[in-house]
Amino acid sequence: MDGTRKVVMGGNVTLWARVMRAARSVATLALAGAALAALAVPGCETVDGIRRDTGIDRPSAGVKFAAEPNIRVRVMKDLSKVTIGGPGMIVVRPLGGAAAQGVQGPLQVEASNLGTSVRNGLGQTKTYPLGTTVELLPSQMAGQPVAGRATAGESMVVGDTAYPGVVQLRPKGSGVPSFDVVMDMPIESYLPGVLEKELFKDWPRQTFEAQAVAARTYALFERDRARRDNKPHDVESTDADQVFGGSARNTRAIEAVRGTRGQVMSFRGQLIRAYFSSQCGGRQASAESAWPPKDDRPFNHVGAVQGKKREHWCQKSPLYRWEVVRHDDDVNKRLRAYGRATGADFASLTRLRAVEVVSRGDSERPEKYRLRDAAGSVYELSPEELRMGCNHPVPELPPITRENRINSGDVEVTVWGSEVRIRGRGFGHGVGMCQYCARGMAEARMDWPTMLKTFYPGVVIDKAY
Repeated sequence: MDGTRKVVMGGNVTLWARVMRAARSVATLALAGAALAALAVPGCETVDGIRRDTGIDRPSAGVKFAAEPNIRVRVMKDLSKVTIGGPGMIVVRPLGGAAAQGVQGPLQVEASNLGTSVRNGLGQTKTYPLGTTVELLPSQMAGQPVAGRATAGESMVVGDTAYPGVVQLRPKGSGVPSFDVVMDMPIESYLPGVLEKELFKDWPRQTFEAQAVAARTYALFERDRARRDNKPHDVESTDADQVFGGSARNTRAIEAVRGTRGQVMSFRGQLIRAYFSSQCGGRQASAESAWPPKDDRPFNHVGAVQGKKREHWCQKSPLYRWEVVRHDDDVNKRLRAYGRATGADFASLTRLRAVEVVSRGDSERPEKYRLRDAAGSVYELSPEELRMGCNHPVPELPPITRENRINSGDVEVTVWGSEVRIRGRGFGHGVGMCQYCARGMAEARMDWPTMLKTFYPGVVIDKAY
């Protein structure tokens, strides 16, 4: 059985004992009071009169798991067939079913109106009824609980990609017969494959460590959300969540995950949705303004993910400053199409005449924009709506490329005749950790706990398992 989440309201007894020991070891009560003050600073201990960041905050009221949790990652979707291989013999069985005899791979899987058919390497076929989730795993892992599968050292190969963990073929409910491929694995086996895709391989160790803790926190947050909503997977393997490339080989990624094992960030006793993006361009974004709470999602109101003015270190990033020039017809059509797709009022936009900043956040990054069109209509939208709208695919228009892409929602727009000139900062939504800032901070010899507490003000960093 996987880890069970529980909140631990501890620390007071330990804190008092430490204070009393400090009071007995000094000559005056004043020094005991100083010891208490030092202990009250999260993540700091006093050694020889110097406050040092320990990385772990004490006392802690963070999130705890009884054991290492598993994570379910959807790596492919809407397939009609796929080839699956693995080391040695492969067990094929209904999800949660009893151990079955291993069969020779590779396996050819195909969806049909009868269910999911699996043909083994000897040409023998077995069909599982419609609606049945089929599980595939190396035979030596068949008797292990999910949380123990990290130690098996085996990978399943789906298509051309090797993945740690167990394959789940999850049939779709209606329409053309198809299935999704979901990989079920311990979260510490998942994380190296995220770091390997999210960061450049030669970036500093501390950057990989900060990314490991942010990615772990994000994944566990989404895991909790998905399971409360009874979803068949916890996260996507794409940038819809965080990119996952399968079994990792990058030693730096593997060691960063191992060195931060179980470390997560919480705010007021709850995991945060630890957003991160490539380059903030010098101005951190607020989750509230990036994604206005149309459905009142509480996690975007958490104080730790609201953009604050801070020093930044991403000046050397390739998209620190950038400029794109588009024809107004291109921008108009994309914004209207995106408005129709999302039900936004700017689907009625005629010809764009101006884009104005309505308000700015603490970091001076725009929080809301106003569009004005030739008909005199006015529309307000968020930075992410502006970015996504300008990049929305339209069949008759050229594809979005690196050269014409609007890279962030931190922009200044000038409309002159039929020309729309967009000057911008950074790449991505800008909420939470800036990966290029984390690189610069590491090069400035900053440790990963200090980085994360800069990106996510007020968080507690603690070992969850």
